[in-house]
Amino acid sequence: LPRGTRLRLGESAAIEVTGLRNPCWQIEAFMPGLLAAVLSRAPDGSLVRKCGIMAIVELGGSVRPGDAIRVELPPAPHHLLDVV
Repeated sequence: LPRGTRLRLGESAAIEVTGLRNPCWQIEAFMPGLLAAVLSRAPDGSLVRKCGIMAIVELGGSVRPGDAIRVELPPAPHHLLDVV
């Protein structure tokens, strides 16, 4: 998803995607080996993050398992997510 994408969650909640989350060592306390599973290296040696985004809550609301998620892309040109 590009930066600025809006996700509409359930009936009323909405968030705006702002960047990539940088997984930290604390994820290992949840499940050993998980940090290695969510990080890898690209052929050029750069770090590839496989999970986690940051977002700003634009509109609160109840979100329940099974609720629809509607994706609203920002106008082009689209920008890659940076680590925030």
